[in-house]
Amino acid sequence: MAWMQNERLDPDLRNQLEILIASERQDELLDSFAKNLQFGTGGMREKMGPGTNRMNRYTVRRASYGVAQWIKKTHPEQKWSAAIGYDGRRNSKHFAKEAARVFAACGVHAHIFQTARPTPFLSYAVRELDCGGGVMVTASHNPPVYNGYKVYNSKGGQILEADAQQIVAEMEHISDLFAIPVMTLQEVEESPFIHDISPELEARYYLELSPLFEVEPKESKAALKIVYTPLHGTGAEPVATALALAGFSQVIPVQSQMSLDAAFTHVQSPNPEEQVAFTEALTVAQAVDADIILATDPDCDRVGMMVRGDEGSYTLLTGNEVGALLLHDLFSVHPAQVDQGIKQTAITTIVTSTFGEVVAASYGVATERVLTGFKYIGDKISQYEKTNEHTFVFGYEESVGYLLLPFVRDKDGVQGAVAIANMAAACKRIEGSVLLRLKNLYQQFGFFKDHLAGYQFSGLDGQMRMQALMSEFREQGLQVEGFQLEFLEDYLSLVCTEVATKQATSLDLPTSDVVKFRFVSGDWVAIRPSGTEPKLKVYIGVRAESEKEAEDKRQRLLYAVEERVSRYLQ
Repeated sequence: MAWMQNERLDPDLRNQLEILIASERQDELLDSFAKNLQFGTGGMREKMGPGTNRMNRYTVRRASYGVAQWIKKTHPEQKWSAAIGYDGRRNSKHFAKEAARVFAACGVHAHIFQTARPTPFLSYAVRELDCGGGVMVTASHNPPVYNGYKVYNSKGGQILEADAQQIVAEMEHISDLFAIPVMTLQEVEESPFIHDISPELEARYYLELSPLFEVEPKESKAALKIVYTPLHGTGAEPVATALALAGFSQVIPVQSQMSLDAAFTHVQSPNPEEQVAFTEALTVAQAVDADIILATDPDCDRVGMMVRGDEGSYTLLTGNEVGALLLHDLFSVHPAQVDQGIKQTAITTIVTSTFGEVVAASYGVATERVLTGFKYIGDKISQYEKTNEHTFVFGYEESVGYLLLPFVRDKDGVQGAVAIANMAAACKRIEGSVLLRLKNLYQQFGFFKDHLAGYQFSGLDGQMRMQALMSEFREQGLQVEGFQLEFLEDYLSLVCTEVATKQATSLDLPTSDVVKFRFVSGDWVAIRPSGTEPKLKVYIGVRAESEKEAEDKRQRLLYAVEERVSRYLQ
């Protein structure tokens, strides 16, 4: 009622609120106003609508006020500036402009893209414009009713816990969401604090990307037939441009999905990890007999891949498989594109398969593991630059996020698409296909299988049930017939317990709500609540001598987990 009675309430939000009240949707009203929208290391991501727990102009203003104060208190005045980017979702441009209006009112220069652009462009802009921070308005692959607000530090990486806590502390000074300082639209027109980001910045991005353009012979690139879809997202123009500059002349777009579309009209799911995202692309690929299919998510920081087999069918590769293929390609086929230096190191996460780690080790390359989230990979790159004790060569996540050239400090679907195309062209030239190279790697290093399962826990009640389940896993562990549990890693308490001896050692990572079970066989299961969706995520990784044995292991571990999880689902 405080919102309804406030004369400053946006008319559209007032109308939405009236509908919720009139239709007596009490559960949704409760969820909309039960708390302030959570701001964490991933920023904010939620459904759009009225309420303190929804994405709307007022919650965006509140976050922007916190970010502006954080920039001013942690940087000298010459860096009181922020880059702002946005994707093609409903309200993304509107929210970006709201952020700029708050920044300017707080004395922070706002550099804003003129059109919807990929997330990696925002990461690059923060560094290139020497800003104190940055904001990307996106909800990545979430359904159309969602939007999000990601915050970047001055290195171009997503903020970590300490920065998030400072921003939240500043946000908590706001007692009235409707009284946050914000420039009027007329003031914006005349303000020296708001700047358009020049298209020249994108030209410099492609120049930085150019080392990937010359690593494979022109003939083999011309011979590779690629079907590409941006899944109605921001990748359409940048990925096509980058592939053309790299010399890939046979790039066939999925025309029905090339337009920027907030409703994702021709996409069942805009998540390139899922085969359903490739439905229309598959039809195109089969018609033109394409070698590979590439799909970038709506904000173009991730890229998924399908590859053609001998009989014309297409196989979706996991991020773990593509990561291992790219590592092999980097050190076996195209070593010239890798920085040569002290202790070459790839960086991945605690929920990523050991497949890539084993491949990297065969070339004398170390792997360092960080918490889930590319922000931790970006932070490690910055640490490497400072200490010179490691040379970064590749960063990747199982969720199809990749980074080769660290002029960007987040996963990058544009350079990922070029790197994958280079790798696929080399596979076709040397082995005949990507699948044949993957088969060779499995024969050399063992068969790896991985699995990601997601279980929905919606609403406040769902959150409570999910936390109860996490507590049960921590207390009772995970017993699976035929598997001997060796270590239980709890990233909330940062303790690794050896099951047989009960001996505990510390985990040298930031805290995170993750439990990981490692078995004597080298197989493992990791469980964590999603940071961006009301989901419990379960990751499984196994290795065996044969594909059949690996699949059997995967199924047995999955069954054991699902048996436990099912008791907590509604």
